[in-house]
Amino acid sequence: MFLDRQSLWRHLRQWENLAAEAEGPFRLRFGTLFVADADSAREILVDSADRYIQQSGFFRLGPEPLPQALRTAASHELLRALSHHDLHALFDVDDAIHELSDSRGHLRHQRWGVRLVRRYFAPVIAHHRHTALNSLVDAYVESSVIADDVVGRVVTPSHRSVRRIRAGFAEQLRRLPARETEAAATPATTATDADADVRDLVDVVLGLRGELTPADRAQLLQRLILSMVGFTGAALEWVVLLGIQHGYNTPAVRPDQVRSLVRETLRLYPTAWRLVREAATDHEIRGVPVSKGEHVMIGTHAIHRSGAVWDRPLDFDPSRWERLTDDQRRAFLPFGKGAEMCPANGFALKALEHLGHLILHGYRGTVRIRKRTPHARTLLAPPAGWTRLTKSG
Repeated sequence: MFLDRQSLWRHLRQWENLAAEAEGPFRLRFGTLFVADADSAREILVDSADRYIQQSGFFRLGPEPLPQALRTAASHELLRALSHHDLHALFDVDDAIHELSDSRGHLRHQRWGVRLVRRYFAPVIAHHRHTALNSLVDAYVESSVIADDVVGRVVTPSHRSVRRIRAGFAEQLRRLPARETEAAATPATTATDADADVRDLVDVVLGLRGELTPADRAQLLQRLILSMVGFTGAALEWVVLLGIQHGYNTPAVRPDQVRSLVRETLRLYPTAWRLVREAATDHEIRGVPVSKGEHVMIGTHAIHRSGAVWDRPLDFDPSRWERLTDDQRRAFLPFGKGAEMCPANGFALKALEHLGHLILHGYRGTVRIRKRTPHARTLLAPPAGWTRLTKSG
């Protein structure tokens, strides 16, 4: 099922309906235990995390996570690289929208957000000094992030090219000197002169200590690009689409309104629609037995749409963020929770708020939908169609 080219949205909706009828975790028809309540999710991700194999969607090689100390160092370095740049001042949204629009002024869904966010985070991904690497980043975003993780193709020439792109990353990284800094050795180090050296993701992967080959570092670089560009880009499309449909597309829109809009968008359409953990021991979740080696799926989308937590859960209502309950705060998991949550979630939110406000405040918008349902693959993207933006004033 998960290798099918078609969207998985109908399965997500089925699981949401099953979750509404269940009193706790339950098994899907193919045997995977499905968790759709915030308390069970928190137990897995935080309270009883030691019952599950440590993993990371960002800092791992194949299915195996990097050692904890190395993951901590990598997270620290990633945040330093993000902090190095004033992305708000560097980014020209008008040029980006002009470049990404087709001859009719259309921004094609399931593509344009990823491409725009790729440009936004360009200084953080691979600084301009890395010309050859930047060409490979563009190829990877098109051939893998968009073609596989958003749109969802099976084995096509573009899919097979990903291996060649990784080999190209490895070759370019092999030619660069390893970055040796005090901060790479001690993540807790405060700001030093070495901070200026951490400018991009290339610096992050080169600075990691341990027996990592250039191919290993290339894989880590690809995973960081996917998390930074793919998840944020798909979410930006949702923010703009829903903002236009619900009247936020006006020069009068305020940053605080866009802030609530972003959070409601991530609640109703979480780009990371599920989290998967592998049990390290035999145990129980709310009375349901779990065997060692079994995979447990946390349905973020189902938790975010639970009528037991959210009033009118399927309604799009950004104003709800002005009066959240404690249970609702606990049930909001767009970036995961616990030690393995997205380390750059704060930067992702700021990027969505900044870009969302720039676009909704500065452009008039029109949306056309070709299919009524969202497109769920690795990422949860908007339906097929297009958005047209015209400069206000």
